[in-house]
Amino acid sequence: MEQHFIALDFGSGQISATLSVYDTATGTFRVRHALRETCPSVNGCYILDFDKSVQAVGRIFSQLQEYADFSPIICVGLRGDFLSFSRSGAGKFFDAGRIVLTQKDVQEVVNMSVSENASETLEVIHLFPQTFNIDGCNQVQNPVGLEASSLDIGTFITYALRTHLNNLNRVLSAAGCEDFEATPTIIALSSALLKQEEKKAGVLLVDVGANNSAAALYHKGILHAAWEFSFGAEIVVQEVADVLQNDLSEAKQILKDYTYGEDEIMDDLLDEAGAKFLQTLRKQLLQEPLYANHFPATAVFTGGGAGLHLKNTAQRVLGVRRSRIATFEHLIADGDEMLAPAYTSALAVSIYTQQHGGKKLKSVKDKANGLLGRMLAKLGMN
Repeated sequence: MEQHFIALDFGSGQISATLSVYDTATGTFRVRHALRETCPSVNGCYILDFDKSVQAVGRIFSQLQEYADFSPIICVGLRGDFLSFSRSGAGKFFDAGRIVLTQKDVQEVVNMSVSENASETLEVIHLFPQTFNIDGCNQVQNPVGLEASSLDIGTFITYALRTHLNNLNRVLSAAGCEDFEATPTIIALSSALLKQEEKKAGVLLVDVGANNSAAALYHKGILHAAWEFSFGAEIVVQEVADVLQNDLSEAKQILKDYTYGEDEIMDDLLDEAGAKFLQTLRKQLLQEPLYANHFPATAVFTGGGAGLHLKNTAQRVLGVRRSRIATFEHLIADGDEMLAPAYTSALAVSIYTQQHGGKKLKSVKDKANGLLGRMLAKLGMN
């Protein structure tokens, strides 16, 4: 049996999309198609122009029609500083004394970790348990089936501002997508790219976009914090433009055509530009007590703005002992270009959705409307 996933990653002025197939018999993913659609009307998941965003998403669905011999799961990676993250927790003593815990008992305590006083402007978009404590034992990995008189669970919560989440929903709805599963991109990337030994030793994952970035901090195997930032690789582009006395468009083209390692002088310039980005990142992180108290041993970079210029300067600027660039080189793809860094986020969201599911969001529009709806209707799937 096969499961088909269309993943959308809303970046800085463009939307990346992947179409992948998961084979349940072999447990493998295969990337069948990948594309990028220029869309200045989006910045992360902020919708800047409704009609133009709908048209861009519609063009993506239209280009995927030739692959549409399936009923796909649509999954969307959420990014942007309308997201906020926090650790929480809850506990419960069971009135009946010791009981054998069920999944329902665990989920009840997990849900209790969401504050009843949370703002009405926020929606919980992602919630997962990280630690379990049964009657004082804090090393429990899975409490289901165990006997307990008390259960304490530590959780990690992602909130989204309803306004921007609803605007994204409306765009997808108008493009013909009746429902989709949403996951914070930085959560999906952390799950897919980080090694367990890195999480235990302490690691900072940095997803570098053009105009925005995100980071996640692990310490002793626990996700302690995540952040969204409104700056990205444009810092590198601006530094290169300033030094070469070019305008931004010329600098972008130079960087697009250049391969790190071709010229020592250019490499040095890129390293210094990368250091400027990392200095900006470090300044932001040092304002966060959780970062200062849980300094990471490793920095891992991903995203379209990641490169050797960041890896090579991370130890000097961030003070980490190790650094690396993370991609999906192990995945099977119908073309090497489909595994390019620009598609890493979309692929991570596909994998995470298959393994864990995402927040299910449903529109109120009739799904026969729009390109995807008509495509599925033609196939008799709606």
